[in-house]
Amino acid sequence: MTNERLAALAASFRKQALENVMPFWLRHSIDEEHGGYWTSLERDGTRYGDGNKFIVVQTRSIYSMCIAYRLSGQKEYLDQAAQGVRFFRQHFRDAENGGWVSATTQSGQHVDSSKRPYGLAFAVYGLGEYARLAKDAEALQDAVDTYELIMKRCWDTEFGGLYNELSADWKVTDDTKRVDTHMHTMEGVSALLAATGEDRYLQTLDLLANTILGSIGKDGCFDAVNGCIHERFRRNWQEALDLTEGLINYGHITEAGWFISIVGAYTGSERLSSLSRQLIEYALRYGWDEKRGGIYDRGTPEGRVVRTEKVWWPQAEMLGALSFLYRQTGEERYLNLLEKQAAFIDRELLDHEYGEWYPLVSADGKVLREQKGSPWKACYHVVQGLYQAYRNLEFARGALREAEAPRRWEDFCL
Repeated sequence: MTNERLAALAASFRKQALENVMPFWLRHSIDEEHGGYWTSLERDGTRYGDGNKFIVVQTRSIYSMCIAYRLSGQKEYLDQAAQGVRFFRQHFRDAENGGWVSATTQSGQHVDSSKRPYGLAFAVYGLGEYARLAKDAEALQDAVDTYELIMKRCWDTEFGGLYNELSADWKVTDDTKRVDTHMHTMEGVSALLAATGEDRYLQTLDLLANTILGSIGKDGCFDAVNGCIHERFRRNWQEALDLTEGLINYGHITEAGWFISIVGAYTGSERLSSLSRQLIEYALRYGWDEKRGGIYDRGTPEGRVVRTEKVWWPQAEMLGALSFLYRQTGEERYLNLLEKQAAFIDRELLDHEYGEWYPLVSADGKVLREQKGSPWKACYHVVQGLYQAYRNLEFARGALREAEAPRRWEDFCL
């Protein structure tokens, strides 16, 4: 019965991705006139805004089209990833200073030439994933070159960690450090490890994981007293309380736990596996809605929920985290929670009329925001969570092969 249960749940995730989510983006986000992807979309897919394009949306969309191709085998998705790669490589490239700009007009003129490691991480992720699927050596070289620029230009050699923002010519303009920048950089590095098999990328994954966790509460984002991670820091890793109000983000805690648990499982690191599971358990203990499912937005490190609205992307991260923990442990509790999370998403987040997920709902399920596309919301979180949950359950039921030692990173990668 368990195998049938796993098969049905896995199939529901795949079906949602391919029937409810990605068709929305195929219909509405492709810029047929200039190439790339449209940024701002209303609930029904109607376009609004000035058409400016942002590195995060463009590269997340490339990645998402690749994942949809992995799930479906439909060439249209790979073709739409390819045209996104062409637009990005032609128009976002900073030919003078290296790397990629942060934003362009709809047709591709530069409007923001600053460099943000957060955005550059997705350039590595999208180009790396596309290169692996399409066997595109030029895209792979661009991904590798971008990774090397991140580690050379954006890494703080004194205190460790990635700066928040640099100028077009790579001068540091904001030396604060954000936990999410380091997590998303892990995704890009994961894609390069899968594409090349080079050990240096596994070493960087370990570096980033341990940067987030710190040395048991020192020089990192991890709060060893409360068992969570904090959000933003000064250069010397003192928390930037004026920017965070001292609040923690349940979604980032879940995301960090999920990403680091994958590295821990692959490498056999007891420390990474233990602390990452502790992070996910923290989010479940304090941020999980026991009655309706879903996780809340923010709270205090000590465990008091402050913002009870439910943002779309942490719900997707929880799909990945719970499915991976179930795959690794076989514990029934994680499967039960995953089913409850899936039911919550179907009932309160998924737009059954137009497709895709609403970006924000209240604790009791009222839709608070309807726009499906924005400079921060593309298809990435949703299709990633659905794909990873599908894949983890397929591994758990034996439909996919768990590689013998030495393990294949492809069976783990983000």
